[in-house]
Amino acid sequence: MKKPEEICLAVIQQVHATLPNAHGIPPILFYLQAGGLDPADINSIQYVVSHIEDQGKWGLINCSSLLAHAIFAKVN
Repeated sequence: MKKPEEICLAVIQQVHATLPNAHGIPPILFYLQAGGLDPADINSIQYVVSHIEDQGKWGLINCSSLLAHAIFAKVN
């Protein structure tokens, strides 16, 4: 009999991002249209982004840092 295997999945939503002709460092990617959802093993995620609304557009914000990494924490 096989032992149970624990896995952790995430759902990633695709977006159609555009790079405006902005002079920000780094430039902020914006999107107006969201795409499909993709399931993924959480260990395959390389960085995390969030979004913020700005005058009807959504800007993507990188929430990762040099110390960001995926960990597994068992919750009872």
